[in-house]
Amino acid sequence: MALLGVLVTGCGSDGADVGTLPSPWEEALVRPDTPGNTLLFNFEPSDVVVTHGSTGGHFLVHYTTDGVNAVPSADQNTNSVPDFVEDVADVYDEVLAYYQGTLGFRAPLSDENITDNGGDGRFDVYLVDFNGMGDGNYQNDSCTGQVCAGYMVQENDFAGYGYPTTTMANRILGSHEFFHAVQAGYDTEQGSVMAEGTAVWATESFDGTLPDFEYFIDGYFDNPDRSLDVPMPGPVDPFSYGSAIFFKFLEERFGAGTVLDLWERCENGANGVADPVWFQELDSLLSDADDSSFAAGFVEFAGYNLLTDDYADPARSYANGDDYPAVAIEPTATPYVDEKMRVFYASTQYYGLIPDGRAAMTAAVFSPDGDPADTEGISTLLAVRRGTSYDPFVQLTDLAAGSETVDTSGADLLVVAVINTLQEGDSRRPALCIGSPEEVEVCRTNLAGVGGAGGAGGGGAGIDPDDPDGTDDSGGCGCRVTGRSTEDVRLPFLLGLLALALGRRRRRH
Repeated sequence: MALLGVLVTGCGSDGADVGTLPSPWEEALVRPDTPGNTLLFNFEPSDVVVTHGSTGGHFLVHYTTDGVNAVPSADQNTNSVPDFVEDVADVYDEVLAYYQGTLGFRAPLSDENITDNGGDGRFDVYLVDFNGMGDGNYQNDSCTGQVCAGYMVQENDFAGYGYPTTTMANRILGSHEFFHAVQAGYDTEQGSVMAEGTAVWATESFDGTLPDFEYFIDGYFDNPDRSLDVPMPGPVDPFSYGSAIFFKFLEERFGAGTVLDLWERCENGANGVADPVWFQELDSLLSDADDSSFAAGFVEFAGYNLLTDDYADPARSYANGDDYPAVAIEPTATPYVDEKMRVFYASTQYYGLIPDGRAAMTAAVFSPDGDPADTEGISTLLAVRRGTSYDPFVQLTDLAAGSETVDTSGADLLVVAVINTLQEGDSRRPALCIGSPEEVEVCRTNLAGVGGAGGAGGGGAGIDPDDPDGTDDSGGCGCRVTGRSTEDVRLPFLLGLLALALGRRRRRH
């Protein structure tokens, strides 16, 4: 079929379904072996570069056996192709077969029509020395609109990188970075949360024994009070990588294929939308998948995230939640008062209070001066922890009343989750009271008509570290972005992020 001007072979073909960029296309970038190139990671002019085609026929690995870019020389099967090179090729074959055959994604676009294409239309993997500056990166090469063909540049030997084996390194790099090539066949301008979050999810789906997913999701669990679609500043954003937990939630809660459906909705023209944005497509996606909505799904997501680490419950949350870190919970005194919270859209603030003998507790979220905008889109969960388990969560039906209680007799902790289920707009600024029903009633009475004082309860979970003065209201980012990126060049998949994962111990909360 034809889509976005990209020709895709039909089902039942002998090879992978590979689209080909039609003419005209944007000027191709140089490759690491292009004479005279000035790329940061490239072959030396004196390198003798040879190639090895993968058994599956879809990849061409470029390497050299001498100099700083040389691959490990071991060749146990004495076929004159280094074992490391064969391992790289085999991993990419396996990754493509999984992403296409099991998950249902299309193969990346072919570079057959590009002049400097590595020799033919196969996907090119260049093995060069990153000298500890990174592990590898996918590079968009030639594009038509927002879909691109590209190639992979990858570390040549992983010497000194701390991976237990080079096979593990190849599987992590191959699965993560190749998924960016898959994404480029759908849309390259969905922003880092969608790009990095789904790439980390894809690696976990491909091989759940690899450690990077469990390491990366701390980036979200440490920052649940940040808007879901707003990346952190800086070249390596832990929040974007950590957002993989949201895409894991989508697959487990709404069924296998949900992430694929989301990527298909991001293609220009999909469902009659000229230039879709992933975050704006979530509401219709969940409606079609389960007659749900973003608001309802995001409340469930907030609950799922309490049931990890020591408190995992696969019957109510993630299947492997005991391998995931705990979400950040703000410890607060009991009773707790915050005259003016700040809750960004698509974010959650968790407060933890010790009942200290209180038999029943509740919470009230309300506008002291009666402005309904203060609580628009807000939902509240009450979660009682006993030992290593949580009682069934209670979602308040009347945010302001303070009359719906939970049994906290003998409980270790009451967690109150305040969730902004909106997908855009200014942060919500309600008051929050937590305690026994009597304490909450006194709090509500004392705050009536106060409106605008702000922060009297000593809260802080909602304060944006990028905007400590509270002057920016853009969803947790000092420089508001729309969730889209027009950059074609991706930064290398940095060494430190994964090296730490290999020896990491889970935090306990």
